[in-house]
Amino acid sequence: MSKDQQDRLSYAILQHFQDLISSKAVSGDAAESMAVAVQCLTEALGVDVADASQSAKLKVDQPLQEIFDKAFPPRPTKKVATKDEEAKANGLKDEGNELMKQNKYEEAIEKYTEAIDVVPVATYYCNRAAAYSKLTQHEEAVKDAKDALALDSGYSKAYARMGFAYLNMNKLPEAEDAYSNALRLDPSNQSYKDNLEAVKEKINAGPNVMSQAPPGGMPPMPGGFPNLGGMDFSQILNNPAFMNMAQQFMNDPNMQQAFTQMADQFMQGGGVGGNIGPNGIPENLDINAMMSNPALRSMAENFEAQNPEMMDQLRQQFRRPGDDNDAPNP
Repeated sequence: MSKDQQDRLSYAILQHFQDLISSKAVSGDAAESMAVAVQCLTEALGVDVADASQSAKLKVDQPLQEIFDKAFPPRPTKKVATKDEEAKANGLKDEGNELMKQNKYEEAIEKYTEAIDVVPVATYYCNRAAAYSKLTQHEEAVKDAKDALALDSGYSKAYARMGFAYLNMNKLPEAEDAYSNALRLDPSNQSYKDNLEAVKEKINAGPNVMSQAPPGGMPPMPGGFPNLGGMDFSQILNNPAFMNMAQQFMNDPNMQQAFTQMADQFMQGGGVGGNIGPNGIPENLDINAMMSNPALRSMAENFEAQNPEMMDQLRQQFRRPGDDNDAPNP
C-alpha cells in the first residue's frame, strides 16, 4: 500500500471517529475517551481531519461506515409481522417453490426475494440459496445461508446449503465445517452424514488423483475397475444375474453401442485428466443422459428387478454430495 493510500485510510478512520462523536453515537466518558484517542492518532499518523489542505487531498467520497455497509451488508433481523404480511410472504414463497419444480430458478429467486422483502424468514433465504446454487451462483448461496442462520442459528438445512455451495466452490475445509454443523444440529440426518463423509474423503484424497495417472492412461485401480467409493465389484461379478446380462450384452449390437456411448461420456466427463468426485465418479458425468439410452435403461430395469439391494447400492455411489438438499422447504 502506498503512503498516499495509507494516509487516505487513516483519514477515513479518524473522520469516522469524529463523526461518532459529533452525532452523539457515543457520549459521556466514551466520547471524551474517543476524542483523546483521535488526538493521539492525529499526532502519531500525521493526519489531521481538521486541516483543510489535508481534507482536500485525503478525504474519500463516501464515509467509512457506508463503505463497510456496502462491502458487508448487515444481517437480517427478525420482524414482528402481521397475519396479512405472513400470508402474503408465504404465498410468494409457495410460488417460488413451484417455479423451482419447473426449473425456473431466476423467477424463483424473484419470488423468494419478494417474500423476504415482506417478512425476512430463514426458510425464504434458505430456499433462495438453493435456487442460486442451481444457477451455480454459489457465493450468493453462501450469503443467503448465512442470512438464514442469522435469523435461526439452529437451522441445520442452512448449514447444509452452505456446505453444498462451498463444495462446489472447492472450498473443502469450509464445506466440512458447514456439514459438521448441519450434522451437529440434526445428528440422525443420513444425508448430512454421507455428504460430510464425502467431503472428508475428497480432502484426504488431496489433489486430483487423475493427475497422477500415466500419460494417456487411467490411474491404477484395484482389479482395473473405477473406485466407486470402495464398492466391491467382485460382488457384482459373482452375481449370476449380472453375468447373465453381461453375456447378453456382449451378443447384442444395441448393447455394444450403448456401452460405447457410456465409455465416451466417461472420458468426456473426466475419466482421463478430468475432475473426479469424492465418490470416484467423474463430476461432469451425466448419468441421467446415459440412462436415456433404451438399451441401458432396459438392462438397468431388469437388473433392478432381480437385485434391488445391489441396485440401491449403485445409486448411492452415483449420488453426488448435496443432491438430497436441493428441494426447497415447503
